[in-house]
Amino acid sequence: MKALRFILLALSTLLLLAALIAPGLIGPKVEQVLQQQLAHQPNIEVTGYQRSWFGAEALTLFKGKDGASETFTEIQHGPVLITRSGPRIGALYAETRLTGKQLEPTLRHQLEAYYGPIGASVEDSPMVVETLVATNNRVINTLHLLPIERNVADQQIQFAGARIQLITDYQGQQQASDFELGEFVRMDGHREALYVQSAKGNFQLAPDGAGSLHLDLPLVRANNDSGPLELRNAEFDYTGKLVAARTLNVQTAVKLPEIQSATPARALTHQLNAPAVSYDDLHHYLYTALLTPTAQRSWPKIFERPVKLQQQLDIESANGPMQLQMDVDWKGMPRSRKVANDKLFWLDNLNGSANITAAEQALLQSPLIMQASALKQYGFLKEENGQLSMHLQLERGNLRVNGQQLPADLFVLALMGGF
Repeated sequence: MKALRFILLALSTLLLLAALIAPGLIGPKVEQVLQQQLAHQPNIEVTGYQRSWFGAEALTLFKGKDGASETFTEIQHGPVLITRSGPRIGALYAETRLTGKQLEPTLRHQLEAYYGPIGASVEDSPMVVETLVATNNRVINTLHLLPIERNVADQQIQFAGARIQLITDYQGQQQASDFELGEFVRMDGHREALYVQSAKGNFQLAPDGAGSLHLDLPLVRANNDSGPLELRNAEFDYTGKLVAARTLNVQTAVKLPEIQSATPARALTHQLNAPAVSYDDLHHYLYTALLTPTAQRSWPKIFERPVKLQQQLDIESANGPMQLQMDVDWKGMPRSRKVANDKLFWLDNLNGSANITAAEQALLQSPLIMQASALKQYGFLKEENGQLSMHLQLERGNLRVNGQQLPADLFVLALMGGF
């Protein structure tokens, strides 16, 4: 019995010594590998690094299009790691937060719109990234968006937080990755302006944008001046394929199988295909069109770059189906060009076609009733057996409607009801 106790004591002592000695041995190797990986990331710069026996601290700049964001990282060296979810065995564990001292303007605007002003302390960071280098050829990165409970004037926002987990092997090859979005509620006074039920999704995306993403939204409710809107079982899909150097084929699909609203629309699907869009052009449109606040958008700036798109929109309504197909080849707007007073100058750089088909009652009882009535009155919408259709073909300012050439300005006047 004494011998057994001695063996257990010896093993415990060896394990304790290993736990004390190993971090100092693991630390330099981890630092070497980290520096090698960061050397291949031109948008990441380590501005400060201090290593101790059991861990390290690092300051890092992540460079974006409109500026850089500073982060602070606390690193633990294995084999025994104390994580947010409890003790783990691994080579490294790190927690990364925004410092708030330096934030890319677009990112700051988006975060502060929900979290309020972000201070210069890491404790004010609304985002935490956990990194665990495990012992089974897995690197687990988990982004946590912290919960929100905020009242501004008569507006209240509640958000249960979010988790995005990216898992790779030691070489950076992505494995199973997923995300969870907590319940979100925005109240304007006593009125529920927006409600999003907890949602889930999965993704497999490479740094070059290739891969796929899928999102399921069980329930979304909204109230605005147009009336109430409720979406059930909505789905979003993204697929990106590398077709040339720094060029992607991007495909997206939105499915809204159950719609309840003040309009007759009951279901909707939308598919978009960009056959070959460069990284620079895609990045430009994401920032200038999608991530820039509406009040700050500049349409001449947005349409400086070229883009090719094919898209199809299908709507099922109480009055019948509607379908829109579009093929757009936008050549881009030269920065040096002086824009004249002609509001249709942009047509000179656009090639494309569009097909519209719809049940007559569906189109004439939709929110487009004014435009549809005008187009039908002037013969641009052809009618046959209760179906309305129109084909548009545009080649650098030359417009054909149903095969007949027509001045673009006259068509726009008819569309706006000012013919």
